[in-house]
Amino acid sequence: MELETREQALEYLTQVQPGVTFDLYQFQSGWIGMEAIPPEETLGRGLGMASLILDKETGVVTVQSSLPMDLVAQEYAEAKRTGQPLPGRQIYPYQWTITVRRIQEDGQTITYQMTAESLTDPPEPTQRHPLTIEKHTLATDPTDWLSSVAMSHAEWVSRQNQGVWPETDTSQV
Repeated sequence: MELETREQALEYLTQVQPGVTFDLYQFQSGWIGMEAIPPEETLGRGLGMASLILDKETGVVTVQSSLPMDLVAQEYAEAKRTGQPLPGRQIYPYQWTITVRRIQEDGQTITYQMTAESLTDPPEPTQRHPLTIEKHTLATDPTDWLSSVAMSHAEWVSRQNQGVWPETDTSQV
């Protein structure tokens, strides 16, 4: 995988977040990407925005805190150099495929059978369990992060379908 040039890094990031334009800054471990915001839309939006790190050696993309870019780059490079866990949360390549299948629904809640399959090598154990979502508060039972991702995606699909929750849905994280 070639991620040495700005063009290569930008092309790679379009796989991660299609339709998003990034400003890229090179540092020793790869690239830091910040969503490009037109000047007329910057009123306060730049504050608190997370950045992405694209590791030029591994191709792993992580979402980082909203700390200043030089500090994010420094923390990442130091963790990589010392073998410490890398900061941020990996968003690409995907690590899980999450599928939900509706098993029950009423006016207040919807219950899915959720299956989360690991895409890592070696794989994590597959997770299967019911997932109940309270439609108005979006509270989930259980409350683990994979269930939260499944809820978030199913709720997004319901908004695209004028409030109709999907019978089945698949997402990747």
